[in-house]
Amino acid sequence: MHHKKIFIIFVTGFVALLVVLIYLTPFVGKLVANTRFEGYATSVGIRITKKSPPLPSVTSGQTQIPVIQSSYCWSNLGCADYAGGRTMLQGVTPTVITPEGDIAVSFAYKPAPKRLNIQQFFDDKTLQIPLKNDSFNAPNEQGTYYYEISAFWTTDDGKFSLGDTSAVFVIEVR
Repeated sequence: MHHKKIFIIFVTGFVALLVVLIYLTPFVGKLVANTRFEGYATSVGIRITKKSPPLPSVTSGQTQIPVIQSSYCWSNLGCADYAGGRTMLQGVTPTVITPEGDIAVSFAYKPAPKRLNIQQFFDDKTLQIPLKNDSFNAPNEQGTYYYEISAFWTTDDGKFSLGDTSAVFVIEVR
């Protein structure tokens, strides 16, 4: 009789522990994301939920230009530094667009960034690209061109940062 009681307590405890683990798995996934425990958690089947800062949508006419996340500092995600520039775009197939095609940059995230910068990379130099209504024209000469978008959110008075993010992309003018 005593063994039966111990067995029932053991099974009940095991089932309760299993239920708790099932309900906590999404929480644990969020808790260990971007930590040294992420690899172990993934290996034992815990689904990792990763969040990322907002990425811009970059288009030329009806053509969507893929962007790659670069450096950022964003609320509870903290800060991350990437190599940036052309280095991150090695091996990426450029999106083909027409000479002097309009390239529009937008964010689905609200509120919109207070400041938006576009830089073009060539050789070991950068060129600041002026924006007009959050867009600019592609070069008129054929070739491959590398860009970085930097977006900054600040308080209304501009004194404090609310977050920033950057992304890189590559186009080919034909």
